[in-house]
Amino acid sequence: MLFSVIIFIIDQLVKLLVGFNISLNTSISVINNFFYISNVHNYGAAFSILYGNRIFLVIVSIITLVLVYYFLLKNKRFKWIDIIIYSLLIGGILGNLFDRIMYGYVVDFFDFYIFGYNFPIFNIADICIVFSVILIIIDTLRGGSGEVRSK
Repeated sequence: MLFSVIIFIIDQLVKLLVGFNISLNTSISVINNFFYISNVHNYGAAFSILYGNRIFLVIVSIITLVLVYYFLLKNKRFKWIDIIIYSLLIGGILGNLFDRIMYGYVVDFFDFYIFGYNFPIFNIADICIVFSVILIIIDTLRGGSGEVRSK
């Protein structure tokens, strides 16, 4: 899936740009008191849960990829939404998996303060994973039609 590879490449390029241009554990203000680009290393999963469990997170990522590929091989007929959903999921998983294997941590950089709350910092791979899960839920609730419905 070419789209997955594109997502992976974009994710890795942006992480490299952040790493080269922003010192570790520092931020650049984009919109003061709301949006910053930060350079942090996340040794856990989302919200730093499972902190320090690198091997477990690598294994879970690999198992998830195997299950997704099994699903894709089993289902020969794909709807357009399936291609989008699973490309986002695979690209996102690969982006964070690569970081965990190569560096032992995931590079996170999108940093938002919403109503005074510092939302957990995340990256492009995280966005792709979360968005794909939301799309899977929506598609499942719609009956898995994969069709764009008009009113």
